Amino acid sequence: MSNLNALGSQFVAQLSALRSSVRAQNEQQSHVEKVHVVGAGGTLSAVYEQLRNAAEYTEEHLLVQRAIRRFYRRLFLARNVSQIETSGEELVVELTLAGYLKNDTVTVETAKQISQLAQQYYAAHGALSGQGTTVERWTINVLAVEVEMLINDHGQQAILIQLAHGHFAQALAHTSGAGARQPDFEVALFAAIHRALLHSDAATIRTMLLKRYGITTAGDLDLYRSTNEKIDQLLGSEAVENLYRIVNRQGAPFRILWRMVQDQPEVAELLQSREKFLRAYESQITHEYDQIHRRINAGIIKSVIFLIITKFLVGIAIEVPYDYAVHGSIVWLPLIINLFFPPVYMLLLRATLIIPGGANTAAMVELIDRFLYGGQTSAAATRRKRTFGAAYNALYALFFLLVFGGVAWFLIWLGFSIVHLFIFFVFLSAASFLGFRLSGMIRELEVVDSHQGGVTVVRDFLYMPFVVVGRWISEKYSKMNVVATFLDMVIELPLKTVLRLVRQWSAFISSKKDEL
Repeated sequence: MSNLNALGSQFVAQLSALRSSVRAQNEQQSHVEKVHVVGAGGTLSAVYEQLRNAAEYTEEHLLVQRAIRRFYRRLFLARNVSQIETSGEELVVELTLAGYLKNDTVTVETAKQISQLAQQYYAAHGALSGQGTTVERWTINVLAVEVEMLINDHGQQAILIQLAHGHFAQALAHTSGAGARQPDFEVALFAAIHRALLHSDAATIRTMLLKRYGITTAGDLDLYRSTNEKIDQLLGSEAVENLYRIVNRQGAPFRILWRMVQDQPEVAELLQSREKFLRAYESQITHEYDQIHRRINAGIIKSVIFLIITKFLVGIAIEVPYDYAVHGSIVWLPLIINLFFPPVYMLLLRATLIIPGGANTAAMVELIDRFLYGGQTSAAATRRKRTFGAAYNALYALFFLLVFGGVAWFLIWLGFSIVHLFIFFVFLSAASFLGFRLSGMIRELEVVDSHQGGVTVVRDFLYMPFVVVGRWISEKYSKMNVVATFLDMVIELPLKTVLRLVRQWSAFISSKKDEL
């Protein structure tokens, strides 16, 4: 077929309407006053943000949101109402100095809207304070997403989500265990698509669901509380997890399409011609393969920095004091191995990560052709999920114990104590999981099973047990990130406070100059 199907036509119409809307908005904002940032501390703020982001190791597209979240966490903790009432402009200044925003891009009116949102959520934060730790998820986290949406337009993401939702809702309608007959199927699918295709975090999905149903803190707080409780249950549900796995396995064509929307403003025109679009789509796939190389390399560097920073702090806090207390001096061999082996191990893992080939490219082009120009598509059109018997699981458990036992025996032979051994396994598992996450960039663009070479098989054979443990550690660590908490309380809080005072003093001196 050469004509777009119903979903494809709707997608093109929405992209064209969004482009017209953005063009009109940009024209209007070109004549309004912007927040202009002139102040000290730009270089220092930018350097600190790089350090802070390395310590947290979050998705790149979530960095602005996390910086906003930390900003308002400090303000809400200080309980300074006057600062919250004027926080919009101060936030823009801080984000600009940190390198997240270009100067003179945020309007004064937008800064006022941010301040109003902050007041609204601060009031809700106080009213919901009896909810314990969940109050931050329901207020500060949502506020950070809403503010980031005011600064950066999310229209294209919404259009892609709608296209993918229409496709998967249609494809899964008659699929046993995942179809539309399941309770909350539409909402669960919405959350799964956000998580799988856009790597949205729980805060983003929560905010999008609240906006989808028009629930705000300015309305009925009891309704806001009950809706958030339902969202908490939904995000942790088996339904979302099952749908996430399906969308994640079959999402490669949509991920490439998303990149096209981001990189090529004329994609709506390209879609009008099936031949031109498919050629451009194939070129985009090739471009994405090249970008994966760069992103993986950058991820390796970021992972190494993260491991070194964390290991350095753990060494100071645990390993060195332990050595002095038990051995009377530093035991250098375990300390050196624990410091350098995980980063070197990450670099070795990089050599085993192989980009998909031509067969995968052809399969993706065929799938997007079917999604946008063809008829109904079954959800079973891509890779089958294979099942294995109990014997495989028993063998895997045995292998798990053998790998850990063998490594532990060798390290004890080298002179490792139980504490040194524990630290080694923690950091090796963390490095393995970080490497596994980076390999996920490749898996996200695979629609056919990749060829398992000898090196890849050996890698998976040896490091999968550590990946399992590393994932568990990562989930626990993300809930109580000691390094990030240390940086927030010991460095960021006094640093940002001092820089703010310096900017205020600079503004005061400037006003005095004007009076002379």
